[in-house]
Amino acid sequence: MGAKKAAAAFSLLVIGALGVVFIPQVVADSAASDAVWQEPVVAPVERGTLTSEVRLSGQLTYGEAQPLPFVEGMITVLPTTGAIIGHGAQVFEADGIPVVLFQGERPFWRDLTVESARGEDVRQLEENLSVLGFLTAREPGDRFDWRTREAVRQWQRDLGAEVTGEFSPAMVVVTQAPSIRIDQVTARLGDAGVSPATASETSLHVTALLTEAQARELLPGGAVTVALRDGAQLGATIAAIDPGGQPTDDGMTLPSALILPNAGALPVAARPGSVSVTVHDDAEQPVTLVVPVTALLATAQGGYAVEVWDGQVARRVEVQIGLVADARAQVIGGELAEGDLVVLAR
Repeated sequence: MGAKKAAAAFSLLVIGALGVVFIPQVVADSAASDAVWQEPVVAPVERGTLTSEVRLSGQLTYGEAQPLPFVEGMITVLPTTGAIIGHGAQVFEADGIPVVLFQGERPFWRDLTVESARGEDVRQLEENLSVLGFLTAREPGDRFDWRTREAVRQWQRDLGAEVTGEFSPAMVVVTQAPSIRIDQVTARLGDAGVSPATASETSLHVTALLTEAQARELLPGGAVTVALRDGAQLGATIAAIDPGGQPTDDGMTLPSALILPNAGALPVAARPGSVSVTVHDDAEQPVTLVVPVTALLATAQGGYAVEVWDGQVARRVEVQIGLVADARAQVIGGELAEGDLVVLAR
């Protein structure tokens, strides 16, 4: 009796185990069968014109900030972060004397007086004094004469500095731009022998990295559209193309584009950050058959094909493609007709 019960129990366990294994297998096979016979996703072949576009990632920026020259004396007034400082305006104060912004190609390297030899630094000084309205008796030249001395005296009097008629390089900060933007204050009041701040350009612009091919193909003056982070879109123009290849401490510079927003296009509230850039190709394109790029299949011969769905069977058709843009491709050859349904990759 005990043996019969044990046999019965054993039989139940085996049947139960087989049942547990067998049932999921049936379900799995059924799901696989349904997947095999699932109808493909298709899209119609259309006839139209593609517009070529190049999408770039860029940065809206004031440019790389550069440190201002070291201060010889003690800093007694610091600039303000974000301040725009124009030609002739005070940048900071050292030893109680304003240090102002001058425009020029190179810094001054010597004191200038009526006893100084002729030089291009004298011309640069006189050009600044002339623009600021202090040298009006003659055109700027390379000789520091009594007219220059009087112009320097008037300028010093206007600044509230000691009136000597002699010029010291410590009185000015020289930049190539007529104005600067204070990017970051890097010193404290009372510091000496340090740079008081870093400065950048005053206008926002876009820089975008390019491939070598893009650097060859894109040209200055080309129209682009810049999309800001808030979704706003604005017109802009390629101002310059840098082919890259310049040596740096980290290797070589990469190709890039300098892009300037069109006048009045940039919102007042715009801030530095990531943007996307769309470069438009205005070249006229012919009307052709067009298919989604996800319908294209690479062939062993290096070409392309599509699968045409007739509702029952997918038939492979080799095609020749032209321009590819905006996730669509021109079909310029092959036995394909407008309205055909092509199978899309899942």
